[in-house]
Amino acid sequence: MKLDESVTLQSTVHDEQDGQNNLQHQFAEYQVELDCKNDKHERLVKLSRDITIASKRCIFLLHRVLDDPSKQQEVLDEAERKLDQIQANQWSKIIAEINSDDMYLYARAYWPGLEEYIEAITYYYYLKENRLVTLTDLVSIAPFPGRLLTAYDFAAGIADLSGELMRLCINASGSGEDSVMYRICSFIRIIYKRFVGISKKLKGLNKKCQQVEQNLIKVEKACYDMKLRKAEILHFS
Repeated sequence: MKLDESVTLQSTVHDEQDGQNNLQHQFAEYQVELDCKNDKHERLVKLSRDITIASKRCIFLLHRVLDDPSKQQEVLDEAERKLDQIQANQWSKIIAEINSDDMYLYARAYWPGLEEYIEAITYYYYLKENRLVTLTDLVSIAPFPGRLLTAYDFAAGIADLSGELMRLCINASGSGEDSVMYRICSFIRIIYKRFVGISKKLKGLNKKCQQVEQNLIKVEKACYDMKLRKAEILHFS
């Protein structure tokens, strides 16, 4: 009887040791998996930061289109090369990093760069073709970021675009380009009308809608001041 109890006790201790070893091995696997995810997240954050910086530089370049009309095409060509480089050098790496993973798992890591890139590329196409590039067109033009692009991301980028157009309008007022100012004003009004509609369905866009509204107010004021200045010149001439 005592022999049976001793065998049973040894078996129990052995089973407990095996269970502890299995548990430790399982947690070690969890640690490796979490470390891999954290490392990937950090790499994506760095790539997103590089995209943000490169996109901002492209936007600054595009603001030079009014400086010298004779060099406008040269500026647009250089901006296009920069946008292509961003896609080839940074976005391709982000797609390779995410690979078959759920893109929403790392969305917070690459989203800032995505929003800034949308702002840059839509600003480029506004200056080049005087239109708002559609979501479908953008996915075709930029296939790497297009794989990660959602309608919400696109709308957020368009809201930021209104800020760049507002700055372009202010710059145009300094050089007396009133036709450019009025065209921008009409364009942002259309964007704002659309945002008023969709922001009621997507609560996350409320702040973006307010951002577009503030930019529209500044543009309308600049256009109003331009009309006043021209009226005064005609009056005294």
